[in-house]
Amino acid sequence: MKKVNIEGYVEFDANILKDWIDNGVNYVKIVNLNLRGSIEAFELIPNSEIPETGDLIHHILSEDIEDLLETMEKVKFLVHEIYLEEDEEETA
Repeated sequence: MKKVNIEGYVEFDANILKDWIDNGVNYVKIVNLNLRGSIEAFELIPNSEIPETGDLIHHILSEDIEDLLETMEKVKFLVHEIYLEEDEEETA
């Protein structure tokens, strides 16, 4: 399967989820990135509790978040590196 490469983003995975839970993330906002092409991509923003029009908010421990870990060919869930750097600094 082709790996999505969007500068500044990494694919959401179980390690990111574990880090977020360990670092006190409670909610995740899901925002459509509106990319061109055959892949639909969504950005996951941790600890965002204020939805804008059309945004979804999910509790970090919900089944909905675990569903985002499933591999899908045409849909990708991405995390911007800025949300990962904070976690690395806290654990360093």
